[in-house]
Amino acid sequence: MKGLFFLAWILMGWASYAVLLASAQTNTINDSVSLSPVSLLTKLPANLPASLMIAEKAPPSRGTPPGKEGTGSRGDCLEKANTPPITRIIGAHQSRFTVSDRPTIWIYLPYTTKDASSGEFSLQDGDTEIFRDRIQLPSQPGIVGIRLPNKIAALKVDREYRWYVDINCSGSGAESDSQTPASLTGIVEKKLVSGELQQDLQIAKSSLDRVLVYGKYQIWYDAITELAQLRLQEPNNSLYRKVWVELLNNQDINLGYISQQPIVMNMVFE
Repeated sequence: MKGLFFLAWILMGWASYAVLLASAQTNTINDSVSLSPVSLLTKLPANLPASLMIAEKAPPSRGTPPGKEGTGSRGDCLEKANTPPITRIIGAHQSRFTVSDRPTIWIYLPYTTKDASSGEFSLQDGDTEIFRDRIQLPSQPGIVGIRLPNKIAALKVDREYRWYVDINCSGSGAESDSQTPASLTGIVEKKLVSGELQQDLQIAKSSLDRVLVYGKYQIWYDAITELAQLRLQEPNNSLYRKVWVELLNNQDINLGYISQQPIVMNMVFE
């Protein structure tokens, strides 16, 4: 029932939303991305569909992802003062769901082209590697999206896939310098779009409404992706920034310390 906690959070925060919305409308936000959560929430079903409820289960035989921060790699990178470590935004057990065939992976990456020679992303289905390619490092530390390429097959429903990000910093710095892990892993599981979810998405009148719907049903990959796209399109939009900060503080994600970091790029493999 964790999705209901998100809905309760929306309702409790509605007063501040109304103030933000009034301010945003005064500044003439485009109608196509304006927030109308009252009309949406009054029509949403009260109960979370059983098909999308999270039930804790035994870890897969290949192991569940460790902590959200980096956990060791082919080579460690120098620790950067006053900068969070490499961190996954989504991909923990409680934030693993998507309804996309090829979702976008979101991570916080403190390393830039000045810090590392290269990076690599890979995706595995059990013991089978189905994709591996180099990734472009950003010019500044920040939140990065990595979209799965169209050339791989669509993810299969109800199957957990594991993704990895490795930053190649081998040989950087002196042995006495402080080192920090430069590898990250997470999981992603595709769910079918239920009738209830489809109905709520049809009711949604804006992209921001869709973010709220995905959050209610715990479809965190898609909620984060839609909201990140809005922020990339309008980086100075205070309403989008407010929702982003509160979403990353949600108990399923719990990344308040990352929420103020910039979204620097959304990477697409050729």
